[in-house]
Amino acid sequence: MSTPLCVLLVDDSQFFLELERHFLRNTQAMILAATCAAEALSLARSHQPSLVYMDIDMPGVDGLAVCREFKADAALKSIPLVLIGDQKNPGHAEAARQSKADAYLAKPLDRRLFLDTGHSFLVSVDRREPRHKYDIEVDYICRGRQLKGRCIDLSSGGLFLACSPTARSGEMLHVELTLPDARQTRVKLEARVAWVNDAEELIKPDFPYGLGIEFVNIAETAGIALRRCFVT
Repeated sequence: MSTPLCVLLVDDSQFFLELERHFLRNTQAMILAATCAAEALSLARSHQPSLVYMDIDMPGVDGLAVCREFKADAALKSIPLVLIGDQKNPGHAEAARQSKADAYLAKPLDRRLFLDTGHSFLVSVDRREPRHKYDIEVDYICRGRQLKGRCIDLSSGGLFLACSPTARSGEMLHVELTLPDARQTRVKLEARVAWVNDAEELIKPDFPYGLGIEFVNIAETAGIALRRCFVT
């Protein structure tokens, strides 16, 4: 009997485990979760996951040591293992490389990078996300200017901002809006312009002029509030 496709998440923080589960919600795979080294190794040996995301900073045996154990074990070494560190710790990326991790990501987690990295090892990792049509006023800062636009299409990872496009693809924005959740939560988010709809190129002809933006460095409270908007 074939082993079910599964992804193993390892982190001692329940918030990050839930955030990563949310990122993977469209992926057709069993999601396993471990909060310590012993649990991670036990689940990996019993389930042989197709992909592992593992935090570096865990109490006791850290993710670097667990990664080295994975790569020294003939039964586990071929499993792609992505180590997750902290962008405030410049040594994490090199330590992950020394531990023979297959890839490295830094917290705060960027949804697009998280899924793109997983997809590069496991094509079943689905990068799509559900979107809702809303009409919400948005305050945003672009190149130091305080501007306004309207969100007409929202997901947990980004939104379409109907506006007179003044930013280019790749530019960073500071965005503030009131979410359409039961609590009407006001959130401030960092965002990256992913694409531009304007007179030169209408990437999405059914949308007005504006910006397709992706959220980056999502704070815990904002991440929880965003997920509440998409609970079915």
